[in-house]
Amino acid sequence: MALIPENTIEEILSRTDIVELISGYIPLKRAGRSYRTLCPFHSEKTPSFMVNPERQIFHCFGCSAGGNALGFVMQYERLEFPEAVELLAKKAGVPLPKAASGAHSSQNQNILTQLYKINELAAELYSEQLYSAQGEAALKYLSKRAVSKDTMQKFKLGFALDHWDGLLNYLRGKGIPLGLIEKAGLVIPKDNGGYYDRFRNRLIVPIIDARNRVLGFGARVLDESLPKYVNSPETPVYSKGKILFGLNAACEAIRANDSAIIVEGYLDLITPYQAGFKNIVASCGTALTLEQLRLIKRYSHNVVMVYDPDNAGQLATLRSLDLLIEEGLHAQVVRLPDGYDPDGYVRSFGPDKFRELIRQAEDIFDYKLEMLRAKYSHLTIANKAEIALEMLSTISKFSNMVLKSAYLKKLAEALKVDESSLWSELKKIKDVPARPRQPNSRQLQPEAASNSYATERLLVKLMLEESEFIAHLREKMSPADFRDRSLAQIVSRMFELFCAGKKIDAKCLVNQCADPQAAQIICELLASEHPPAADRLRMFDDCLKRMKEDLRKLKQQELCEQMKLAQVRKDEFRLRELLAEFKYLSKRAN
Repeated sequence: MALIPENTIEEILSRTDIVELISGYIPLKRAGRSYRTLCPFHSEKTPSFMVNPERQIFHCFGCSAGGNALGFVMQYERLEFPEAVELLAKKAGVPLPKAASGAHSSQNQNILTQLYKINELAAELYSEQLYSAQGEAALKYLSKRAVSKDTMQKFKLGFALDHWDGLLNYLRGKGIPLGLIEKAGLVIPKDNGGYYDRFRNRLIVPIIDARNRVLGFGARVLDESLPKYVNSPETPVYSKGKILFGLNAACEAIRANDSAIIVEGYLDLITPYQAGFKNIVASCGTALTLEQLRLIKRYSHNVVMVYDPDNAGQLATLRSLDLLIEEGLHAQVVRLPDGYDPDGYVRSFGPDKFRELIRQAEDIFDYKLEMLRAKYSHLTIANKAEIALEMLSTISKFSNMVLKSAYLKKLAEALKVDESSLWSELKKIKDVPARPRQPNSRQLQPEAASNSYATERLLVKLMLEESEFIAHLREKMSPADFRDRSLAQIVSRMFELFCAGKKIDAKCLVNQCADPQAAQIICELLASEHPPAADRLRMFDDCLKRMKEDLRKLKQQELCEQMKLAQVRKDEFRLRELLAEFKYLSKRAN
């Protein structure tokens, strides 16, 4: 999709009624000038989700979710920005601009559409063949694995006949060109010309994305012959590392449970899913990739990994750990008994035992440490150094200093080494502070800082309510004077729009904030109680005075620190300069 012009987005939003849009997803009830309902983004008993038809925004007072029509679609449907724009543009009947190479782009899109259709046709044929007389062996295999008919239909399972050209002839009979069938990865060219079916005499598992499009297939033998699995190759619509098997069936449950169970293989997913574990996805036999983790993050930031206990499974788990941390996911690991995969464990011990394993999942730090202690069974000095090096590599990925500190303490206790030496080694791996930072003495005290932010928020709310205040503030302060970065960004954008002579429209302003936190703040401020019109000018003046006073205090604190430094250095000239500036600020306060 081409870069979408701002005026096109504004037109889409102007043609979209947010009340009508959201009521198509969840029921809304009138509450004064707004609408109220239970929040779809977190669990609650008392409705705190508000939709403002006048401002065309929504805000939840419980979880702080907020935004305009585009923001709602992105959060509810778990779409990226271009996908949400495309969806709303279709609803609103607004044509989107084509790329500069329009014809080429349109042709590529047409090919992708055809490939999805070809895969859908193939899936339908495989499904029909599973329930035919020739699919009896595959049905018996699934019955032996305790897969119910409902589950077979849920995952669109199928069977490829033991024919060299069964699918090929079927698709050719539908008028589909050979080149497209090959591009879909369903046939393989012969050395001496012609094609043959890629999948033959195998159980077929369609791989479907969150938008219910068939991207490719996994195919398993019905006996123990090799190769056990044959999968679709990389195609224009299928890339193994960018898809999670079962996400189309699991996305709502992942959202509802705020957790995703991740397994490796198709049946590792299908059997637990059938047993009631609906929030489960499979990585299709690979270590988790960045793209797969970002798919999960659309629905939850909590994952439980249940990989096979063999060496390959453990290695895949260990390879994923650092990536999970870097992506800000809270991850736990389930240890299965030797000889069991998730499919076999659920069939052997039942869902309750599997649920208990999920509850007892280990923290990723504990899991990796135990794996390393098993690898280096004797805690010699050299082995301690090796374990520390590998663990510190993982700890360095945490951005939260509290977590870093806690894990370092835990590692020091486990290895019986000095904690400060681990901090020193961590510093070599990544440039982090040698200790958690002490509070900065130049910052305002917590209560003062809180009051300062409240003043800034009220000032921004007043400007959102009355655009005349924007000109007044611009004469007296700059965005840099706002200590809250998100508020500073909002003020900066409002100043830009004001100078350009544009209307300050809340639903469009939300869309123009690069910081999601800034967009949430706008919605929260507009959803909060409106100050009486008669009091707004007085409140605006009071806020200005308070902000200026807070800035003066902050400046004087900085001057005090600089004076202490000048005294230590015995720099009398600099000390006099700083003292004069301090006295000048004090006079301004009186």
